[in-house]
Amino acid sequence: MDDLVRNWTRVENWHRRHRCAGTLLELHPPASEEAVQSLRRAIPHPLHPHLVQWLGIHAGAPLYDAPVWPGGHVPYDLETLEAGPAYMAEMLEEWEEQRDEDPETWIQDPWADPLWLPVAGTHTGESLVVDHRPGDGFGTVIEIDYEGNEVVAARWRSLGEMIRLMADSLESGEAMPYAREYVRVPRLDEGPPRRLTWALEKP
Repeated sequence: MDDLVRNWTRVENWHRRHRCAGTLLELHPPASEEAVQSLRRAIPHPLHPHLVQWLGIHAGAPLYDAPVWPGGHVPYDLETLEAGPAYMAEMLEEWEEQRDEDPETWIQDPWADPLWLPVAGTHTGESLVVDHRPGDGFGTVIEIDYEGNEVVAARWRSLGEMIRLMADSLESGEAMPYAREYVRVPRLDEGPPRRLTWALEKP
């Protein structure tokens, strides 16, 4: 798991070298051990180790103020993480209501699960959730479009993989794997202020 810390340091160093570290300043400082333990008590399942590792670097950010993850996703703060299970329950209830209204033709997969924990979001309604269901998918980062009420796809095997791929892409200038038909390409927006964006492109 130390790789996650090292790889995020690579990401931050890239921002500083390219004089676009302003967004990083919006991130909260590391979560205290007491805060992490409080979150553990509030979440009805064990937290994935990579999420705990991330919180030891930055305890999220003000909502929509630091889109530092690909796709403009802002990592959630502790308060928003704690509210995640209740939000999942609400979304699952909404899905079940829509399915029950038309059970013969409803074929869409659920866009919520009690063991998915939302960890980041955008101002346009997309979210990243970490799958906490036991099994091979444990830790998978899934993207959901709540404006469109649909699960988009499993994007990365873990938060650690996502951050490693970010660092590799920034240092090499090559595209970051994202989907079967698309990649995320790092672009430096001269601004002002200068900032990193992840363009969605076909490979």
